[in-house]
Amino acid sequence: MRSCEFHISLRMARIKPRGRAGARVPPPRNKMTETDPSGRRAPAAPPGRRRPPRRGPLHHLGQLCLGCVTALLIASMALVAALAAGVSAPGWLRDRAAQAISTALPDHRLAFEEMGLGLDARLAPQVTLRGVTLRDAQGMPLIDLAALDISLSRRALLGGDLRVSQAELDGGHVVLRRRETGALSVALETGDGRRHHPLSDAPATEQIGAMLSQPALAALRELRASNLSLRYEDVRSGKAWSADGGQAALTREGDAITLRGNVTVLGARGYASSLELNYSGHIGAAAAGIGIRFEDWPAREIAGQSPALAWLGALEAPISGAMRAEIDAAGRLGTLSATLQIAEGALRPTEATAPIPFRSARSYLTYDPDRQEITFDELSVESAWGRARAEGRARLLGMESGWPTGLEAQIRLGEIAANPAGLYPEPVIFEGAGADLRLDFAPFAFDMGDFRLRDDGRVLRLAGRARAEPEGWSVAVDGRMDAIAPERLLALWPAALKPKTRTWLSENVREARLRNIHAALRAQPGSPPDVFLGFDFAELSTVFVRDVPPIEAASGHASIRDNRFTVLAESGHVTPAEGGPLDISGTVFIVPDLRIRQTPAEAHLKVRGPITGALSLLDAPPFRFLQKAGRPVTLARGAVALEGRLDLVLREKLTPEEVAFDVSGTLSDVRSETLVPGRVLRADSLRLAADNTGLEMSGQARLGKVGFSGSWTMPLGPGTNGESRVRGAVELSQDFVEEFGIGLPPGAVTGRGQGTIEIALPRAGAGEFALSSDLAGLGLRLPDLGWSLSPAQTGRLDVAGKLGTPPQIDVLAIDAGGLRARGEVRLTPGGALEAARFSRVELGEWLDVQAALIGRGPGVTPAIEVSGGRADLRGESLGSGTGEGGPVRLALDELRISEGIALSGFRAELDTRGGTQGSFSGQVNGRATITGDVVPMRGRSAFRIRAQNAGAALAAAGILNDARGGTLELMLTPAKAEKSYDGVLSIAELRVKSAPALATLLNAVSVVGLLEQLDGQGLHFAKVAARFRLTPARLTVIESSAVGASAGMSMDGYYDLETRRLDMQGVLSPVYMLNAIGGALTTRAGEGLIGVNFTLRGPAENPAVAVNPLSALTPGFLREMFRRPSPQVEGAPPALSGQNARPDPPRSFEGPNR
Repeated sequence: MRSCEFHISLRMARIKPRGRAGARVPPPRNKMTETDPSGRRAPAAPPGRRRPPRRGPLHHLGQLCLGCVTALLIASMALVAALAAGVSAPGWLRDRAAQAISTALPDHRLAFEEMGLGLDARLAPQVTLRGVTLRDAQGMPLIDLAALDISLSRRALLGGDLRVSQAELDGGHVVLRRRETGALSVALETGDGRRHHPLSDAPATEQIGAMLSQPALAALRELRASNLSLRYEDVRSGKAWSADGGQAALTREGDAITLRGNVTVLGARGYASSLELNYSGHIGAAAAGIGIRFEDWPAREIAGQSPALAWLGALEAPISGAMRAEIDAAGRLGTLSATLQIAEGALRPTEATAPIPFRSARSYLTYDPDRQEITFDELSVESAWGRARAEGRARLLGMESGWPTGLEAQIRLGEIAANPAGLYPEPVIFEGAGADLRLDFAPFAFDMGDFRLRDDGRVLRLAGRARAEPEGWSVAVDGRMDAIAPERLLALWPAALKPKTRTWLSENVREARLRNIHAALRAQPGSPPDVFLGFDFAELSTVFVRDVPPIEAASGHASIRDNRFTVLAESGHVTPAEGGPLDISGTVFIVPDLRIRQTPAEAHLKVRGPITGALSLLDAPPFRFLQKAGRPVTLARGAVALEGRLDLVLREKLTPEEVAFDVSGTLSDVRSETLVPGRVLRADSLRLAADNTGLEMSGQARLGKVGFSGSWTMPLGPGTNGESRVRGAVELSQDFVEEFGIGLPPGAVTGRGQGTIEIALPRAGAGEFALSSDLAGLGLRLPDLGWSLSPAQTGRLDVAGKLGTPPQIDVLAIDAGGLRARGEVRLTPGGALEAARFSRVELGEWLDVQAALIGRGPGVTPAIEVSGGRADLRGESLGSGTGEGGPVRLALDELRISEGIALSGFRAELDTRGGTQGSFSGQVNGRATITGDVVPMRGRSAFRIRAQNAGAALAAAGILNDARGGTLELMLTPAKAEKSYDGVLSIAELRVKSAPALATLLNAVSVVGLLEQLDGQGLHFAKVAARFRLTPARLTVIESSAVGASAGMSMDGYYDLETRRLDMQGVLSPVYMLNAIGGALTTRAGEGLIGVNFTLRGPAENPAVAVNPLSALTPGFLREMFRRPSPQVEGAPPALSGQNARPDPPRSFEGPNR
């Protein structure tokens, strides 16, 4: 019975106090809804009196009916006619009836205000009492009724028995109390709201059965009550509800009884709540059926009336519905079936939690108390977020205390239509779902162990927890899905949620397969929610910057966390307009904050592929970096591996200034024909760096045949003019000379040095370059100048010019090893030397000229033209070597031969092939013209010099200032010692006049006639011959002779070229024509039988002359005793022999080398 009674209490749970005009309403306790449910005890019995046995209120109601029956028996005979007419009983009759009732009711007193008699519709006798009060023996009120109508059973009356067949009550105050066990007890109150007897411990159903079992009520078929004041007290929840205007009807057929009742409550909720109850059972039997219908009762009040409905306690919504339960013969509550219609409301466990609204909900459920299991045949909800229908089972938890603390459920959802907050133009449809759930009631916590949402053939699995904290909702949800199509993802992405990001993805993600999707939500009260979404993708095709080639065939992972969107491409490629695909494996794309409108984004790039492809990507719109710089994307070929960063804004029509990039990496197998126009650049590996300000390639490379280590930079961005620069160190060698057309002859460069080079490459036109070097490690050699620089020596080399076809050398300057030269070089269109012109060439102290190298075709040694300046051959040679050479044309202002001897206006036409050879001319010290030839000899040069006026030449040379006439021929051949020459001189028909040294000599020997000749027309010498050794410091006269009709001379000795001092000795033979007859007895040319020995010492301008008179007394061969030996020089020319000796015939200058 306890369970059955509990079910009755469930249907009464929402009753609250309601007043009506003229009704007596008991005063509220604790605002009515929070009244202390404990019942009042009856006043204690006076001392000495025994407490009467406890009887239930229904027992008193039965006694009241019994007293009324007694009153009818006494008055029946006198009032038969009046009964038929239905009149009010006279006062004496009311008094007699009251007396009779009091006699029939020991220990009770009945009072009423009016009494009426009549026949009911079945012509059964009926008594009506108004203002009825039933008191106990102490006078305490037990029952207050506005009216009581009782009809008698005609059958029992015919048998002489008075029994009630029907009763109808108007008014009355009933208290229903639901104990913690769930059992219902009933009690009656008076109009003052005081309860004057204790509640019975017996269940209400037993109390009803006991009432109907009284003999006076054995014939009772119907009991009706109206205008009841009902108070419902729930001991478990500590709450109480009151209502007025209740109605009830009890009918009996045999031992079968049926109870029906209803009540309507108008409270502070703004809407009315109603309740209907029906009960069917048998007297004395526990088995029964109970049904309840209710309308618009608050969810929390309904939730507290049955464990099966406890899950409704978190709702704020009115509920309508019906319930039906069976009680078995043992009094146990059987299966409960319920239909619930929940109106618009919200899920809101506490005041602090934000409500989760819904429009309506519905549930059909069955509760098995034995298994403590709820079966939901339908649980559906419709809200602004969508609609769903579920079915499943739930098991109640914590029923050990008699009331559940929560439940665990497994549910299945059919088609789900979702449209959260109207975010979609049409609801999104899902195929269905399944879930394992747990719900804790206090505190409210919802655990989702496994939620399986089926969509488009895929399954989204969710797990998480939502908890009502004192400050608000605490939510943690994790989800995963094996795969989803991008178009489905966009369909599920509300257009109003991050619309820019959604639009960007919609417009730029062309194709993809998404898999291994993971999602998470964390939300704490007072803090913004933390959302995570992660997924793998494959076969992705997307545009990351408008007009830039898309990423294709990409796979990797993406995530959204803390409003940060990150995409990692584990594989994929970009195919630019030119060059082939670029592998982007390892590239990361990041949107740091999805909340920002036109949000910035960044890409951490890893790119591998062809160089042309990478440059083509940089030249794609909106960048156009190379196009603006006037450079083709085919700038270089090879492979590239880059890493770096790209920053941009996710919006349309980006400008280059809104895209920032900074990348670096390695180029391999590089080849470029356009980077340096006219040159091929090759490199095994180069370093590349690029950002918005410029592009740079650096490393070791070969520019044509030349080794190079440096960088190529090209500024980018506003204000640049497309110019780029090459800077670095270049290898200097013969390869460099050939590659850049420097114009040096073959073999002029040996070894390898290093120079610094800078090349300016404009957007259009030829580039300009500048090179400098200290020449360390580089060997240089100019054999035509007799100059060389060893690799151990250093100097300075500067080269500047323009690149192109052909290149142009505007500056070629060298300062090394005593050589200083500055000029320019021009090449033919085919790249061969056209001309290298030097405004000044200085070599040591001996050469200072203007010169040019004139090209003669590819592979041919250029011609040399010297167009001015001076040269000093003292100790130097015009050329050497035996290799390939070319023509040399000399036009010197001055050619210095020795100290005091120079050739002015020197002109030469030479050929340096195999050595220097050719002819030359000039004027000795600007006064006497000479001509000559030069030939190679023993690796150096030999000279033959001729003068048509020997006297003028000798005078110009400062040897004989007053010499006149004659012809001269001089041969100079290389001596063994470096910078030394052996000479042979031959003069014919020379006349000497006013020679101081000669005059002094003649005067010393007292040759008067000769002095007169010397002072007159001059001494005549038919032949003059000499051989000598010329070194840079000294002239050694090995032997010399001069013979004429008047005199003959021989002389040998030394002339210091630096101090200009003489140390000579010789023999003067006067009247040489006669004296020469004894020449056979002499050993030297120019000496006769009689001669005087002499010496010349001191400054050449005024030497001291000394003679030995005794030498004139000795024959020629004996004169050797009076002088020193002649100079001996190794390798000297052959001696002049005999009195008539002459110089050797001129040596052949034919042939390359003698």
